[in-house]
Amino acid sequence: MKRRISLLFFAGIFLAGSTALGYYYYYVYSPPLEAAERFMTAMESGKPDAVRPEIIMSTESEGVELREPTDQELQTLVATRFERGRILDQRRREGNTRDFYYLVYREPDGAVYALVITEVDGRFRVVIPVMPMSKRQQYLWDYAWTN
Repeated sequence: MKRRISLLFFAGIFLAGSTALGYYYYYVYSPPLEAAERFMTAMESGKPDAVRPEIIMSTESEGVELREPTDQELQTLVATRFERGRILDQRRREGNTRDFYYLVYREPDGAVYALVITEVDGRFRVVIPVMPMSKRQQYLWDYAWTN
């Protein structure tokens, strides 16, 4: 009887933990990754109208002032050659007005940058710096490895 109870207790703890991790992934970890996927798919299409709803412009990484992109900024962004990179990790930074998700993003050549994502009006969008941080891609931010 004792063995059966301990086995049922262990199974209950395992089930509760798995459910909690599933909810965490679905509601916290997954939305920024989905926004990055939508952005990369839109960039691969090369169409400014596909990219427009996926991005928001900012003058700084803290994103105090966010604004919609201009037509010229969209044309410049789409005109550059796009190669899909790989997301290695996700870090969350809590700001004064909103949270930012720094996706550690590795370019195909191995260079590591940050792809910054934040929630704007209930939708996660990629934050594009007004002044490019990367020499190769306008949408990437400088990233320093800290563990």
